[in-house]
Amino acid sequence: MIGIIFLSMLALFFLGAPMSFGILASTVLFLFFQGNFVEITSVTAQVIFASDTYVLIAIPFFILAADLMNESRITDRIFGFAKSVVGHIPGGLGHVNVFASMIFSGMSGSCLADTSGLGKVEIKAMLDGKYDPAFSASVTAASAMIGPIIPPSISMVIGAVVTGTSPGRMLVGGIMPGIMMGFGLMAVVYFLAKSRNYDRLPRESFKIVIKKFIATCPALMTIVIMVGGIITGIFTPTEAAVIACIYALLLSVFYYRSFGFKKLFRIMISTGVNTGALLFILSAASGLGLLATRAQIPQQIIQSVVGITSNPTLVLFLIIGILILMGMVMEDLSLLVIMGPLLTPLVKQMGIDPVQFGVILVLTLMFAMITPPIGMGFYITCNYANVDVIAYSKEILWFFLVLLFVVILMVFFPGIVTTLPNLVFGAPLV
Repeated sequence: MIGIIFLSMLALFFLGAPMSFGILASTVLFLFFQGNFVEITSVTAQVIFASDTYVLIAIPFFILAADLMNESRITDRIFGFAKSVVGHIPGGLGHVNVFASMIFSGMSGSCLADTSGLGKVEIKAMLDGKYDPAFSASVTAASAMIGPIIPPSISMVIGAVVTGTSPGRMLVGGIMPGIMMGFGLMAVVYFLAKSRNYDRLPRESFKIVIKKFIATCPALMTIVIMVGGIITGIFTPTEAAVIACIYALLLSVFYYRSFGFKKLFRIMISTGVNTGALLFILSAASGLGLLATRAQIPQQIIQSVVGITSNPTLVLFLIIGILILMGMVMEDLSLLVIMGPLLTPLVKQMGIDPVQFGVILVLTLMFAMITPPIGMGFYITCNYANVDVIAYSKEILWFFLVLLFVVILMVFFPGIVTTLPNLVFGAPLV
């Protein structure tokens, strides 16, 4: 059954159908061909009510906050501050690229927001600095992957919903892996820059660093509000999204005075459209999940995997390998909402920590953003840098390997993911 649905889904994707329609149409087509017209009612009800979840309220506010940050040109200020801090290291603008993405990830919660907003500034600066276009595109795409890992994160919220995990634990669990990703990418930039003799920027004085920090400080407070509020328990992740959105609105309109209420209206329309598309994908995948559950697909997956190995570590590696391969032909969000519910029963049976699995799932599926042939991060950065797929693929391999190494460490050392959530929220009840 699952093979028929996936094949029809891929065929619709390649024909240009939107993700939500591809998922929903393949589900309905299967039911029609099977002659199971009664089940269509249940699937329809599941699709209608799937987005009726309190946790998902955070998504439109995260999207709106990211749009407000992009439109108010806060990205330029972040880039300037990052340049003053790490620009003097060999491969200067490459380090600035990664460091700026780490900062912006604490505001946007989206890989696409980082790639399309901050990425445009980063690639232009690197090309002007005579950096190789393929290197510029690759480091930008790879660093944007940090966006959905360090909180806030739209993908983490969706991942928590589809796997039945605590959103707060998932968000906090991404902090340490996100920081490790950033330092890992900077290590790759350093060694490539040394071997290729890339220029470094002049070291700026401490006075200039402080001046740029003060200029960026109001924007950086967004991170303090969201992450600090969640960690201290002052508000939930959903409430944090609302508060951060209000703060970003006040900052953009009244402090930086980047735009007026007319443009704000257009931003809100764009947020509504993007939220609708996102929730439609989630709802369509929920209908597919119901069908898969009733057909006992999760149980079949468990039996197949257990037939290969019963070692939890090997099971995680098997899942990671499958997800990376699937990410080369499917978009990360659709894979998240489809595979999350299917794999969760297997993970629970194996005794794997659900927060560890959830963060690994989100991070692994982010590879779909940067790998050819359909990764959106790949398309955007190659377009900005005017790079072909062959040159990009050669360069992205270095960054792909270091990000994969972080995932491997998360498998062998669950504490990388679970330590902070357990400190903040207490050890989970067994």
